[in-house]
Amino acid sequence: MDCLIAAVQNGADAVYFGGGLFNARRGAANFTGDSLREAIDYCHLRNVKTHITLNTLLFDNEIADALKFASKLLSLHADAVIVQDLGLASLIHEELPELVIHASTQMGIHSLGGLRYCERNGIGRAVLAREVPLNEIRRMHEASDIELEFFCHGALCMGFSGSCLYSSMAGERSGNRGTCAQPCRKNASVLNRRASSGEFALSTNDICMMDELEALQKAGICSFKIEGRMKQPEYVATVTRMYRAALDGEKPSDARSTLFEIFNRGEFSTSHIRGDSVTTGHVGCAKPSKALIAKAHESVRRDRPVRGINAELELCVGEPARLTLGSGNLSVCAEGDVCECPNTPIDGTRFAEQLKKLGGTPFFMRDCIVIGNGYLPMSSLNALRRDAVEKLSDMICGEPGPERMITQEIVDGHERPSGAASEAPLSYKRVRTIEQALKADAGMIGIDPAMPDALNVSELREIGAKLILILPNVLMTAGAEKAYERLVATGIFSGIEINNISHWSMGADMGIRIAGAGMNIMNGAAASKVLESGFTAFMPSLELTRHQLKALSERFGNAMIVNTYGRAPLMQLMHCPMKEYRGCRKCRGQVGTLSDGDGRQFPLENVRFSDGYCVVRMLNSATTDIRETFKASGIGVFATAETYTFTADTQITRGHWTRAVD
Repeated sequence: MDCLIAAVQNGADAVYFGGGLFNARRGAANFTGDSLREAIDYCHLRNVKTHITLNTLLFDNEIADALKFASKLLSLHADAVIVQDLGLASLIHEELPELVIHASTQMGIHSLGGLRYCERNGIGRAVLAREVPLNEIRRMHEASDIELEFFCHGALCMGFSGSCLYSSMAGERSGNRGTCAQPCRKNASVLNRRASSGEFALSTNDICMMDELEALQKAGICSFKIEGRMKQPEYVATVTRMYRAALDGEKPSDARSTLFEIFNRGEFSTSHIRGDSVTTGHVGCAKPSKALIAKAHESVRRDRPVRGINAELELCVGEPARLTLGSGNLSVCAEGDVCECPNTPIDGTRFAEQLKKLGGTPFFMRDCIVIGNGYLPMSSLNALRRDAVEKLSDMICGEPGPERMITQEIVDGHERPSGAASEAPLSYKRVRTIEQALKADAGMIGIDPAMPDALNVSELREIGAKLILILPNVLMTAGAEKAYERLVATGIFSGIEINNISHWSMGADMGIRIAGAGMNIMNGAAASKVLESGFTAFMPSLELTRHQLKALSERFGNAMIVNTYGRAPLMQLMHCPMKEYRGCRKCRGQVGTLSDGDGRQFPLENVRFSDGYCVVRMLNSATTDIRETFKASGIGVFATAETYTFTADTQITRGHWTRAVD
């Protein structure tokens, strides 16, 4: 609550925060019970909107409770919910259509295709991926009416949001489920350097868009988001105050130095809006002066008056005093003590001045009229004012509305089971080179080319299996999208594998359309969403356990493809850690290796395009292999997937197959 007050009193137009569960900062002091209503009312009374975070992936046994929580938020008049899970977003849109949905940055929206998904699925605003460049923001805004929100200040994750499994696979604390252990902030090195020597090759500097606000506004950003739910109130107050002033055209000359002083991780960056400005090797540092801390404390000492009211006081001898307060189209009336006959002529100005003393409230007096010649003691007048202000506050906030009845049956009613799987699932081998594809013995072969616009299609025609074109999680440039569109147009591919909702409609006419693991399908609601939208099959989240996969297979077996072998992609990197240390070598597939403080080796592989755009993937240090145990599990599926990269096996893991995710 201290942080929320700091944000509101320093000029925030909206505040985003979470309840106890289902949000990406489960370690924060979130709002529960009565404190949730208190927080929402506090904001609304001060003309501040509330955006509540429901921005994690959900297990099947959590979906109904999450939808119940969304219903509660609607009854409390929350202004929007921020959602990552495709299944939950779909259920909210269908069951609670009045509740405004914002697409979390965890959805990874980074191109116009993502906004088209929002348009079709009742999502009114997209919090864009932090890596989206300025020209792409402009292109998206010009082609869509979806509101665009963008992070303007705070921590920058090294990995692309929503596509990071590093904490989950390396330490069983899932970033997608709000418990990220931030292993990227720990020792790591490249080029065979010693990670224990204090290098931080994955720890990026923070974002600061203080000098880019005008350009971002012109490009189409309507809301600037400040990261800081795990920060102190002094940080929230200071950063909010600086950006409020800048957006009001009153940027302090010392704005950047003040922001740097309150907290920094080395020199600030502007992420990727004008090209890659990110650097790594940084740890957090905060050394605010006593004066800066004192200014932050002073900013919340008194309520900032933001809501104007008009007052009419009626003082008639022998009748109760009446005070009417109006704000906008709202009006309340309160009655007080009986007015007395005055001993001396009444000075209405004195009563009006007393009514203007609204300290400790968000109100200020615009106009005050005093009618009548009765007398009322100042103590009685003050009590009347307090009563009227309280009534007006209650009217502005409103009483909680009715909560919708949400049951498991309602959730199940939206599910589209596809039946049990056949006894002999197809083999789906995902490879990176033509040589691997020629050797693969499988019913379906997925091609994940290191250089899509240089792929030799004629050689692929020799392969008898059905070919699936695998799209990466991120296609940030128009050139990158066109490279894959050209491959689709060759007609050699029987299907396509999609790994981000921004590419939802690509290859729409192909016979096989697979929602890949990058789509983060963790529950039946999400599986139903992709299947009813025309996908042939889906690959469930790599974070699911054996029991969770078995439960999904009982409803969707003949539409489910389980990854049984391969190195899990832990991070999708828009900033190449190898390039930062040695310069760009125009790598095609094999980039290098990253080492952590425990000596584990994480291969780096990339997808590179002729326009210079490149996505680097950090793969798990160990290869997940559940092929034999999967065969013995009795889980029926449409296909089992094996993923082959450039890197040979070293250690073997079973991933989350036999473990608990949380």
